[in-house]
Amino acid sequence: MGEPLPFYDTCVRIGHSRAPDPPGNVAGVAELRAEMARLGIAASAVEHAVAREASPRLGHELLAEALADEPSLRPAWHFMPALSDRIERAYTDPAELLEADVALGRVDAQDFLAGGGDRACFAPVLEACSAIRLPVFLDFRSQGNVGSFDFDLCRRWPNVPFVIEGFGGYPLHRVVWCLREYPNLYLSTVRLAVFHAVPLLCDLVGPEKLIYGSNWPAETMGLSMGVVLLADVDPAIRRLVAGDNFRRLLGRVGPEEAQP
Repeated sequence: MGEPLPFYDTCVRIGHSRAPDPPGNVAGVAELRAEMARLGIAASAVEHAVAREASPRLGHELLAEALADEPSLRPAWHFMPALSDRIERAYTDPAELLEADVALGRVDAQDFLAGGGDRACFAPVLEACSAIRLPVFLDFRSQGNVGSFDFDLCRRWPNVPFVIEGFGGYPLHRVVWCLREYPNLYLSTVRLAVFHAVPLLCDLVGPEKLIYGSNWPAETMGLSMGVVLLADVDPAIRRLVAGDNFRRLLGRVGPEEAQP
């Protein structure tokens, strides 16, 4: 047998979700670590249900406590628009993101559209991400349709690696066009639960554009891993998709003066 793939799961959640189904939808660090060990996941970027569904500020505080002394688990933070601290404090300080060792930021696509996108109140947040090249995941898990989204923000923020997350497979032609058009746009495997998806997208946009994520515990890690492990592609391509592509993006995160 070959060497195990170094999977880096960019989409896992801990905490109590408001969604009651499926059973086992509530998970903590212990459950996450057990599942990672069982399936051989090397590392994960972890979000907190409270940050996603209620208050990012509170959720990130809970996340920091839960991930203390867990070197293979790094926080995934949720970004809200810079409207008012009375609503929710926006993250506009690159130093704060670096100090918290944030692996990625996540923007809900519906929030982004409702808030006027980067042309309005999200611009200060993206400025902070641009300063340190922090990956920003554009979360379509609750919206699903990418048809009305303005992906030209990739051109406006060339230092930010953007990742489409939760794309359900339609409209494929628009996603493919955007992935080809924008060098800093990538696609997560979340919701790509068909076994031909990886080889097809590797042919259409290149294997370096795919970032692994499972959406655990709402969805099983095993199914999402199978999409990569059973893909009819070269083993080196599987390694890229499983974790090396995201690790390359992580390796570029830091102050602009420190960039090669």
